Amino acid sequence: MVSEGKHPVVTGLRIKGEQEIGESKKNMEEIASPAQLQYSGLAVFKKDKLIGWLNEEESKAYNYVVDHVKSTVGVFACPEGGKFALEVIRSKTEVKGKLESGNPRIDVNVRTEVNVGEVECKIDLTKTKSIEELEKVAEQKAREFIEQTIHHVQKKYKVDIFGFGEVIHRSEPKYWEKAKDDWDQIFVNLPVHVNVDGKIRHLGTVSNSFLEEMKKKE
Repeated sequence: MVSEGKHPVVTGLRIKGEQEIGESKKNMEEIASPAQLQYSGLAVFKKDKLIGWLNEEESKAYNYVVDHVKSTVGVFACPEGGKFALEVIRSKTEVKGKLESGNPRIDVNVRTEVNVGEVECKIDLTKTKSIEELEKVAEQKAREFIEQTIHHVQKKYKVDIFGFGEVIHRSEPKYWEKAKDDWDQIFVNLPVHVNVDGKIRHLGTVSNSFLEEMKKKE
C-alpha cells in the first residue's frame, strides 16, 4: 500500500458450505465439515480500496509476472486434437523496463522447465520434433493468457498491480520522478511485451498415448 509504482493484491477466501454452522464449534468436531474455506482468486486494490477480483487463471498469470510460481499444472490442446498436461517444476520471470522515444516499455521474460504429466492425443513422444511441438503450444498459450490478464487489468481496473512502476523507477529514475504522480494513467496504455521460453526436461513415467500406439499398429 505504501510502495511507489505498485498497488496491492490479497488472496481471496470463500466460505464453501453452511456459514452459520461453520461459525460454531460443531464445525471443528466433524471430519467432513459442513463449512470450509477455500482459496478464491485475488482481490485487486487501488491503494486501500477493493475494486475487483482476478479469477483463477488471471491469478495464475499474475503470479507468473511477479515470479511467485513454484509449481503448477497446465492442460493444453494437442496440435491434432486431444489434450496433454505439463507440470511446471521451475519458473523464473525477469521484468525489465526501458524508455523508447521517451516513453516507457516493459518486457516480461518467463522461463519454465516442465515435465510431461499426461498425454491424451496422437503424438509420438519418442521424436524430438514432437517434444518441440508441445513446447510451442504451451509457450503460446502461456504468453496469451499472461498478455490477456495484463490487458484486462489495464483496461478494467486501471491500476498497476504488477509492479511495472517499480521496474521503471529502478531503471529510469529521472523519468520516474516526472511520471510517478501520473503512473496509473500511463499504465493504462503501457506497452508490455511478454516472452515465454518453456523447456520439457523429463517425460517421467509417461509414454506414448494408447491412441498413438494404436495408430502404429494400423
